[in-house]
This record gives sequence, C-alpha cells and structure tokens, in this order.
Amino acid sequence: MTDAAHAEYGADPETALITPAACAVPDASGPRLKGKQRVRLTPGSLAARAFEADEIAAEFHCTNELNRRFQPLFEDSSLRVTGVGDEGEARVVELTGGRFFIATLFLPQVAALEREPSPLIDSYIGAAAASPQGGVS
Repeated sequence: MTDAAHAEYGADPETALITPAACAVPDASGPRLKGKQRVRLTPGSLAARAFEADEIAAEFHCTNELNRRFQPLFEDSSLRVTGVGDEGEARVVELTGGRFFIATLFLPQVAALEREPSPLIDSYIGAAAASPQGGVS
C-alpha cells in the first residue's frame, strides 16, 4: 500500500486507509466514537493476555478508524487485527514477532482517570523492563 492515505487530509474516504468512523454521530462537531464500547479480543493475542480476557469495555474518543475494506489485507501480514468492535471493525492491531507492539483505537490511559491501572500499559512497562535493551520493539 504505497499510496495509503488518510481521509482527514483530503483522500477519498472510499479508498483511504484511514477513514471517518462509520457510526452514528450524535454531535457532528465532536468525535464519532465516544464512551465505553465493547471490544472482542482474539484469544491468545498479546492484548487478550494483557487484559486476561477475550472481551473488554474500552473508552473511545476518536473520529477515524481503519477503512474496513482494507482489513483483510492485515490478515495476510505480520500486522494483525486482534480486537474488533460489534460489527467486526478493527479496534486493536498487533505486530507479530516483536516483544510488544499494540495499537488501539481506544484510550487505555483513561483508566488512570478512574484510578484504575491499565492492563495494557502495565504489560508495556513490564515488556520494556524485561528487555535487555531497555525498550521494546
């Protein structure tokens, strides 16, 4: 995908890799995804191991997401979709083969506002601490 683009920067939303979130927009000026939503995690994935669960409720506050048309391309690569929303839309991706690489559409750091530790952030810190190089990749 050498010509991957982002709809927010003028690319056609139909062909852009990153596109406006496809969900109801109660307030068109605000984020499209807002509040807690269910995310189903692939059993055995790094995210599922971090959360010790195959389903979580995660806090969202975003406007864009991965274009669903391109999601199957990730299944044939080392960057895998390992968390999905109720309609199968990508919410978590992981890079296989590294010690720790997870990207989420939700905000794991919001747990700190409720004085709750984030299992995902705790797992990242643990992986960094265990790395002989002092970091993760």
